Amino acid sequence: MNVVLLKLVLSLSLIGLVIFILSVRDKYPKLLSGGTLAVAWLLLRVLPFGIIYLYLGFEPRSDIAGFLVGWGNHARQGELIYRDFICTYSPFFPYLIGLSLSLWNDPRAIIFLMIFMEGLSLVATCLFYRKAFPRHVLMGRVLIYLCMPGSLILCVLGGQEDVWTWLFVALAGLGFYKKHNYVAYGSLLVLGLLSTKATFVLVLPALLVLTQNRQRLFAVLALWGIATLVVLYSLVGLEFTQPLGEADTLRAPNLLSVLNPWFFDAIGVGRGFWNWVGLLTTVAVSSLVAWRWRGADFRSVLSRVFVVTYATMMVVQQSAYANYIFIFLIPLTFIVVDWQNRRQVVLLLVFNLLCVVHPSYWWRLGNPKYYKPSDIWASGATLLDYAMQASLVALAIYFIVLAGFGTRRKEFDEVSAMPSR
Repeated sequence: MNVVLLKLVLSLSLIGLVIFILSVRDKYPKLLSGGTLAVAWLLLRVLPFGIIYLYLGFEPRSDIAGFLVGWGNHARQGELIYRDFICTYSPFFPYLIGLSLSLWNDPRAIIFLMIFMEGLSLVATCLFYRKAFPRHVLMGRVLIYLCMPGSLILCVLGGQEDVWTWLFVALAGLGFYKKHNYVAYGSLLVLGLLSTKATFVLVLPALLVLTQNRQRLFAVLALWGIATLVVLYSLVGLEFTQPLGEADTLRAPNLLSVLNPWFFDAIGVGRGFWNWVGLLTTVAVSSLVAWRWRGADFRSVLSRVFVVTYATMMVVQQSAYANYIFIFLIPLTFIVVDWQNRRQVVLLLVFNLLCVVHPSYWWRLGNPKYYKPSDIWASGATLLDYAMQASLVALAIYFIVLAGFGTRRKEFDEVSAMPSR
């Protein structure tokens, strides 16, 4: 449990740092206005990387030491994904990993790649929101995000790539907001799908709902999609469906893992039926939010739809687990949470803490599954695990409601210098 305690201590320290930033940010707006993303990124990402992996000599763990190095080595040797090696991610992903290993043949290269891609995500985010907030407000949120346990620990220690999904959506949204170029918009979305995970597709229906000329966007997506399928099928046959098997991996926490013991294992956890329920629920809820927020500022509604899509997936998909907060933490931090609202701030910090600590705790507990209520209180350890699971599901639902069904705050619109789309 040393890793769990380490993450707990680090998370509490980072939460303290966030609280400090919140307490002084209004006193030094000029300092924040003069700050730069590059300096913040160097201090809060590159410096921790150097201390942890170069000075202290820690070795990357989790997915990095496992399949990512394997995929990267296969890719840099020129092997063909899905045919020559099994991969549960999208086609381009292992080749990006392989590129980092070609530059530095060390697992730490993958960690740095994740840090670099998160940095690009922040650049795209700041450009996307540049005229939505005063500079000191934008830089304040950059600092808060970089200090969040759910970003720093999952990125620097965990080497998670989930933020890549937001990177491509933000880039696509940035280009579309400025130029209304449907070809570039759709092409960047397809590139995101090809570079991340199959779960990227979940946000596309809601983005179609948001778009005024849905036929043009659909045509671009369809043409790229058909071309991609033809190429993949010609190269690897139906093996390109390997990422779909990831949905059958049972994890926690999610709504099914929390409800299962109260139904005495009668709801059929693990069946493919629940994968389809999760898929349809995610698409339905995010599309409903897109429809409800149509006419609002494009940057705001895109961000809210993104948060709702992946927070809903985190709740309803039986293969979901707490690390998924890293997918939507940027727009959640920048747009959804009202930083003047103490309740929202406290709940977000608790959400971060639990999302970082629970996966390690659950894994070291032996990935417990609860089939009846007595399994929950079989020991203090299982009771704590279940309490964290239930809390995580409840908090995810809270932020889904806040992002998708709350009232629009004036803060975003008053400082917006650009018209809604």
